[in-house]
Amino acid sequence: MSAEPSPYEIEIADEVLGDLRERLRRGRWPEQPDGLDWEMGGDLAYLSELCTHWAGEYDWRSLEQALNGLSNWRWEGLHFVWERAQRAAGEARLPVMLVHGWPGGPIEFLEVIPKLVAAGHDDVVPSLPGFAFSEPPARPLNVAEVAARLAELMSTLGFERFYVQGGDWGAPISARIAFEEPERVAGVHVNAVSVLPLPGDLSDPPRSEAEQRYLETAQRWLRREGHHFSLQGNAPDAIAPALSDSPIGLAAWLVEKYRRWSDCDGEVERRFSKDDLCDFLTMYWSTGTIASSMRLYAAEARDRWRLGPGERIEVPAAVADYPAEILRPPPEWAERLFADLRAYNEMPSGGHFAAFEEPDLFAGDLLAFLGSLDDDGAS
Repeated sequence: MSAEPSPYEIEIADEVLGDLRERLRRGRWPEQPDGLDWEMGGDLAYLSELCTHWAGEYDWRSLEQALNGLSNWRWEGLHFVWERAQRAAGEARLPVMLVHGWPGGPIEFLEVIPKLVAAGHDDVVPSLPGFAFSEPPARPLNVAEVAARLAELMSTLGFERFYVQGGDWGAPISARIAFEEPERVAGVHVNAVSVLPLPGDLSDPPRSEAEQRYLETAQRWLRREGHHFSLQGNAPDAIAPALSDSPIGLAAWLVEKYRRWSDCDGEVERRFSKDDLCDFLTMYWSTGTIASSMRLYAAEARDRWRLGPGERIEVPAAVADYPAEILRPPPEWAERLFADLRAYNEMPSGGHFAAFEEPDLFAGDLLAFLGSLDDDGAS
């Protein structure tokens, strides 16, 4: 029998934070020729400035207090936030599961959660297995296995019907839940369509010119910028000890992604303040989950989900397409994946970390989709 969820409090020990500050202060930096900036993958002058802030002015306890202001739970090693809506008598709205990706966590949704709760939806926001405040799994899990775990969580909470939303890894995980359990998932909303499984058939109908350009762009991107896919998909533990031992190394590896994948026009602090960056970095550092988070890439690479011929995700679906997303397939690509695509909305701003970068736009688009399904009697 499955264990019952138990209340959970996030509390990083003072010794862990003290050790972090000491490691940052005694770090050894390589030299970098003048003028390179981010050309070689990291602006070491900026990263040094950030790490000085991390070791000195930054206060983790501020984020910790905000997180603990929410209702945190643990179930069989899986951490999740469960915020419940106050509803009028007889009013029924389905819960929403928000699924993050890499290098993210439940903190991406801090500004979104109250907006959905105010609209009458319970929010369930898990830390993926081996991410943030969840324990690492006994062995690396792929998308299908993570999806099954999250669907089981919703059953444990008593939700037999619900909505799912995801970006980055959260997109294929949410889509997989919808694919496997269409009778339970009333609707799926995703950003980052490019990380969904390949369609089952790319010849029927024939690929459009826009789809062909997208495929060519994706191949170029993988060759030139997809280095994290190659490394983490094949040998995550080759780099994991360095990132687990050196917070400076962790910052160099992750901040490049927050900068390159966000709608910041090359200036990371247009989207992530120094404190924001340190929040994400400390979440990974203090929980020791950078290694287990990267192994999801390897697990999926070894058993990748791809839709079979004639297969599509059948539940009502919506896509939010953000202008600074890593890759942007055209709507007809999404139509190959979703049999009932209700919306493909091009957003005015935002990037890969959409819920964090543009919480108002993100919540508005998601709630509009959920509202249309509620009107159709989904709940």
